[in-house]
Amino acid sequence: MVSPHYDVVVIGAGIAGLSQCRHLLLKIPGLRDKRVAIIDPRSTIRNNQAEDFKVGESTELELQDYLVENQPPKFTLQFHWPRNIEKTDSMDDYYSTWAIKNPEIQSFQLNRSKIEKDLLQMILGQGAIYYHGRVKDVDITEGDNIKTVDIQMLSDEDRFEDQKQLERISITTDYIVDASGRNFIIGSRTDNILKGPENLFGLANGSTWVRVKAIDKKYFDFNSQDVTASWYYDTNHFFGPGYWLWMIPIERGSHDFSIGVSYHKDRFSPTQFNSYEKFMSFLEKNQKILYNLIKSGEIIDFHRWPTLPHTSKRFVSPDNWSVIGDAAAIFDPFYSTGMTMIAQEVECVTEIIRHKLAGDEKGVADRVDAYDKLVRTITQINNHLIKSHSKHLGNASVMSWRIYMESTNYFGTALPVYIGKYHLCPVFCRDFAANVHFLLEGRDRLLKLMDYMVDNNINAGFMDNHRGDNQLSGSWAPAISWDYDGAIKDCKYGFKRLNIHKYIVNTMWYDLRIVTLLYYRVYGLAGLVHPDYLWLLSVRSIAMTKHSFQSLVHQYNKWGVPANEYYHKMGLDFKSYSYNDDIIPWNYD
Repeated sequence: MVSPHYDVVVIGAGIAGLSQCRHLLLKIPGLRDKRVAIIDPRSTIRNNQAEDFKVGESTELELQDYLVENQPPKFTLQFHWPRNIEKTDSMDDYYSTWAIKNPEIQSFQLNRSKIEKDLLQMILGQGAIYYHGRVKDVDITEGDNIKTVDIQMLSDEDRFEDQKQLERISITTDYIVDASGRNFIIGSRTDNILKGPENLFGLANGSTWVRVKAIDKKYFDFNSQDVTASWYYDTNHFFGPGYWLWMIPIERGSHDFSIGVSYHKDRFSPTQFNSYEKFMSFLEKNQKILYNLIKSGEIIDFHRWPTLPHTSKRFVSPDNWSVIGDAAAIFDPFYSTGMTMIAQEVECVTEIIRHKLAGDEKGVADRVDAYDKLVRTITQINNHLIKSHSKHLGNASVMSWRIYMESTNYFGTALPVYIGKYHLCPVFCRDFAANVHFLLEGRDRLLKLMDYMVDNNINAGFMDNHRGDNQLSGSWAPAISWDYDGAIKDCKYGFKRLNIHKYIVNTMWYDLRIVTLLYYRVYGLAGLVHPDYLWLLSVRSIAMTKHSFQSLVHQYNKWGVPANEYYHKMGLDFKSYSYNDDIIPWNYD
């Protein structure tokens, strides 16, 4: 028998694999005629959501209407520290950073079981071929263009333990995307996975979580409504020494939640969280408000990952494979970086496939090299975001400063890079990767300063990343003041249309002011001559000078170019508009 052949085979039908499939089918319409296959051991029925568990996370897939209609809104991230660790009964017992308005870019919490079930039906309707089975082997021999995937087909019972093994088949493909999560279909066969603190900036953490439905909303109450956003439909973070907890609504109206803990192993053992009873006992003593929320509802399921983090040596290979999602890297659900990484990985893979199908071998090789450098750099940064968390999480002053700084760089640089699709430009990818060591070195120096604050119990104040209130300068705040080039206001969504260098300069300017204020509060005037502060000042000043020049070049090159082609064309078309006051006759008898 001749094995069926596909242009692309995606292994794994979780959020990463399904997103990759849908993006390929949307952006490369020629793939819709049964040229993409996806493999997963879960059947297309996908009704057994209790087995379809995920670590808490809160998503260009043309899903806006679907998300509005089917998934709860995500207004922003909120952070809470107990005023007194022995009293956590209500939100009055916390220091909190509350959202003050709806975000400029609409976002959503994701019920992962539900969206994956719906996405699967969407891609089948687009022409993808689904194999209900387990991948038993892959042939990814170096230098071979054609890859072989052996699949143990399964019967369609939805519960894993009820499925029966059917025939074993082989399919071939020009390209494999491994989205198999912790099955590591490619990673385990190529020695590609990196685990252990020595490979993860010292990170050693685990996670335990529950999903609960029909909670009593009164337990998450608050006295102030002086905002234009919902605090209930935010992703709420609760902190303590060596751990943080998430509280994420996963259904509209029915009060279903994912509630879980991410803990660091230098402070906790996984055996302290390996049962529902132990988890609830921990909450009762440390975060009573979450204990009450869970007890007021009905448990859907309980899950845990005793060892959470890993990364990869390669993410995009010249041997016609890529790894995405949890098959590539995961560190911590903090800031929901998993979906951020997936979005960039998916778009990079689609660009490679586009050039591959066009026969552009040089373009493929160029992008494989550049995108692998980019994704490796992004994962390094996201890994480094969790460095020293164990020591800092429970300290409201230190951690609020971290969140303030990290929000500045996310909104001011990372988000505009994605909006402007700079992550698809090989030149930008290589330049970004080549300079990441300056970013990580700067962060290390700041983390050393924060260690000093913890060790010496220094209160440098409480920073709220949602508000201006003259915390830094006037009304500026990381989460609401980032759109320096008017990408949102002027709809600058074209490829490299927004001026990323302008964003970088402005972000570094405010970041430097934040750093200056923090060193001053910790050391007084002596902080302004501290060697680490002077290093940060010099590196940022040099980078700001470089990007200021590049910003002027970008402005020159875009002189006279419309901010958005669609609206520009509509304006031109409107010049020929002439109002007709006549009523067109119709049959009304």
